[in-house]
Amino acid sequence: MSKQELAVHAIAVSLLISLAVVSTYYPQYLLLTFFTFLGFITIAMYSSYRASRKPPKLFEAVADDIYSGTKLYEVDVDEVSRLVEKDFVLYDEIRRYSYRSLIDALGVSVVFGWYFLYFYIILPRLTVTDLTMKFIVYLIGYGVPYIAYLGFDIMSKRSITLTYVLRGYEIYDRGIVSRGQYIAIKFPLNGYTARELPTRKCIQLSKKHEGYVIRFMLYAKNISKIMEILREYGDVAVES
Repeated sequence: MSKQELAVHAIAVSLLISLAVVSTYYPQYLLLTFFTFLGFITIAMYSSYRASRKPPKLFEAVADDIYSGTKLYEVDVDEVSRLVEKDFVLYDEIRRYSYRSLIDALGVSVVFGWYFLYFYIILPRLTVTDLTMKFIVYLIGYGVPYIAYLGFDIMSKRSITLTYVLRGYEIYDRGIVSRGQYIAIKFPLNGYTARELPTRKCIQLSKKHEGYVIRFMLYAKNISKIMEILREYGDVAVES
């Protein structure tokens, strides 16, 4: 887990404790704490989704270093588009990713339902007068959906594979650059494996990144030439 993720979780725990304190000592603000709680969960889920879609390497200094080398091969956007149109396997994968996005969106509805079930149906039937016990009861109400969300996020990252189709790219003796997508992959390709997919007219570059798998798809008419470059300059491990 990265330092940024730990910081986010620390802030989340602090916020949940604060909400429990406000609900215990200032119950008149219960509705306000609900909107704060729902807003936080929504932002957390959206941030997690955005972070998971970010490639591990972007332009900046990495791309500048690659551009300083010698250009070996280039594939334009039109060529990639024509080949992608014929790759029905890719369309099936994209459809599966869409299902996960739908599940993430439904997660907010589950949190909303839990909040009203717990705070407006279950909690009013409980007779709790001790302030410490009230605090614990409220903390459970706020903490359970957040813990459930964390569990879902961890489990989904274990099985998820993120695919990036390079829609127009240049290959140098120092790496690969996709200008339009701000993606730069530097040679040597340490940790990557390359797999040639002749029927799909593409090469698949895969690498584990922060608990899940990143895949870069390099479509081209002459994938044999690209594989030759990756072997010679990228020192990539080839998957059969």
